[in-house]
Amino acid sequence: MLKTKKASLLFDIDNTLLDRDAAFHAYLLDFISRNQAALAEEDMSQVHAEMMVLDCHGRKDRKLFCQELLQRFSGLPYSTESLWEDHMSLPEFVKPDSVLNAMLERLSADYQLMIISNGSASMQRRKLHQAGLTAYFEHIFISAEVGYAKPDTRLFSHALNHCDHASIVMIGDDYINDMQPAMAMKLTTVFINPENENFAIRPDHELSNIHALEEALACMI
Repeated sequence: MLKTKKASLLFDIDNTLLDRDAAFHAYLLDFISRNQAALAEEDMSQVHAEMMVLDCHGRKDRKLFCQELLQRFSGLPYSTESLWEDHMSLPEFVKPDSVLNAMLERLSADYQLMIISNGSASMQRRKLHQAGLTAYFEHIFISAEVGYAKPDTRLFSHALNHCDHASIVMIGDDYINDMQPAMAMKLTTVFINPENENFAIRPDHELSNIHALEEALACMI
């Protein structure tokens, strides 16, 4: 007899399931190393810091990010399109997290696991593959494939059509893109909030990192 699962869990990807900022940090070190000649008159530590700020944790539109980067560092030998092509190597810098993978394997026995993410389908799926996460998820919904991007609730509605349970939990690190639409749709919300950001309307639960999720779920479901 198949085991009845407790709830459907919807996960964001970047800075929720994987440390996207750490991957981008590593990518930038490689990028700056490859472009030292074009950046010769710049302070390299300052270059790295400015590029991290421009990136805005990956939440900024990637075309806009590439345009702003080239405006600030005009000596770089790229067009917007070729810089984006270079940026597509980002998944290679994602590091697997064996503790997270073990937790997801345990959770998959008790919960229906799904992903709801913004971004390029190729980029996001390659990140998941690099981190060894793909196999744990029954459904993966990415904005570029579905046609709607968070915080548009239509992306959430699309995912909900595939949920097997009335009890649905959204887990993410972005208050505007993940928490607000999930709260509007009356989903249970788990905010991955390492910086302890404060908002007037608080999600149902807040965690400093994803590794605390299993224990939190045991208390709430």
